[in-house]
Amino acid sequence: MSPVLGDQDGGARTAASAPLPSRLHSAAVNLAALGFGLLVALLLLELLLRVHNPFQARVKGNRIVLLTNTQYQIKNDVIPSLDPVVTVSRNSLGFRGANPPPDLSSKLSMVAIGGSTTQCFFLSDDKTWPARLGLHLGNAFRDVWMNNAGLDGHSTFGHIALLEDQVVKLHPKAVLFLVGANDVARDPNEEWDAENVKSRISFRSPTSLMKTLSPYSEVAALLSNLFRSFNAYKRGLMHQKIDLKALPLIDIPAGEVEAYMAQNASPVHIKGFEMRLRRLLADCKSAGIEPILITQPLLAGEGIDDVTHKDLARVETSPRHTGKMYWDLLEKYNDVTRELGKESGVQVADVARELPKSSRYFYDFIHYTNDGAERIAAIIYNQVCPTLAARFPGHVQAACAHLD
Repeated sequence: MSPVLGDQDGGARTAASAPLPSRLHSAAVNLAALGFGLLVALLLLELLLRVHNPFQARVKGNRIVLLTNTQYQIKNDVIPSLDPVVTVSRNSLGFRGANPPPDLSSKLSMVAIGGSTTQCFFLSDDKTWPARLGLHLGNAFRDVWMNNAGLDGHSTFGHIALLEDQVVKLHPKAVLFLVGANDVARDPNEEWDAENVKSRISFRSPTSLMKTLSPYSEVAALLSNLFRSFNAYKRGLMHQKIDLKALPLIDIPAGEVEAYMAQNASPVHIKGFEMRLRRLLADCKSAGIEPILITQPLLAGEGIDDVTHKDLARVETSPRHTGKMYWDLLEKYNDVTRELGKESGVQVADVARELPKSSRYFYDFIHYTNDGAERIAAIIYNQVCPTLAARFPGHVQAACAHLD
C-alpha cells in the first residue's frame, strides 16, 4: 500500500499521484539552491585567491595580467628534436629570463615581444631564440640583460597592451618585435589575446569564456592554468611534430587561391596591422626605446625540404590550403613590417627571408626546434649587432663577429 500524504480533511493522496507542477517546482527550488550554493562557493574562493593565491602569482596592469614566478617541468616524448624534459620559467615580471637587477638602467637591456614563436613555450629556458640572442650579444656588449615577453597567441593587439602597461615602465634600451603570424585576418574580438588582456567576455565556447574571464577572475585564471598544466604534464606536448612525408601534395585552382587571399589579407586587415605597428613604434620612440622589427619565418612556401625532399609549395598544410598559399599570405604581413621599417628608419631583421626552409628548423610549419631557434638568434644577431653598436657605443666590448 502506498504511503499516505496529507491529513484526513484533505483526503488520502499517494506520492505517485502528486501533481506534476508541484514536483517540477520542488526540483526547480532544489536546483536554484544548488546554483546559489555554487555561486557563493565560487565567490568565496575568488575572495580567498585575491587575498592569497598559493598556486600562482600575477602582475596586473590597466589591461595586461601576467602569471609570475612560476616554473614548469614538461616531459616531452612527442617531439624528438626538443629536449626530453622542457623547463619553462617565468620571472617576477611574468617574462622568461633573469629578474631585472637593481641597476637595470645601467644595463644594455632588451625585451623580445611576440606570440608563441617568441615565447617558444616548448623550448627550454636557455634554448629560446631570445635567450640565445642575449648570449651572443654578450660576446660583443657588456652588461646585457635580455627578457622574453612572448605570449602564446598574442597579436599586435596584445603587444600594445603589454608594451604600454608593463615594458615601457622598465625603460629597456631596445625592444624586439617578432610580428605577423597572429595578425593574419585578426579580428579585434578574437579570444587569443584575451587570456592576458582585459576585453569583453566571450560566451562562444567554454575555452573562450575561461580565456576572457582570466584577466578579471583569479578562479578563471587558476582553472585555465590547471587545464594547461594537465595537458602539458599528463598528455605530453600539445604541439605535434608534423610528418611531412605523410602529407599529400595538392594543387588549388587560381580562383580559390585569390578568394583565400582576399578573405585573409583584405585591405582592412592589412591597414589595421600597419596602424598597430605604427603605434608600437611611436610608443617606443616616445619612451626613448630603440624598436627592432623581425619578420615571421615559415617552413612551408617554396623549395624542397632538404630532410624529407617534400615540395614545400604544394604540401597540404591544412584542408584545401597549400604551403605556397600559407607563405604568400604571411608575406603580405611581412611586407608591411619591411616597408614600415624602411619608412621609419627602424631596423628590420628579415628572418622570414634569411632562415632556410628546412624541417631541421621547425617541428611544425611555424614553431622552431632547438636548432631553429639557434639559427634565428644568429640571423638576428648578424643584422642587429651593428645597429646596437652604433646606438649604444658605451656598451661595446668587442667587434660584431659574424655568426654562421
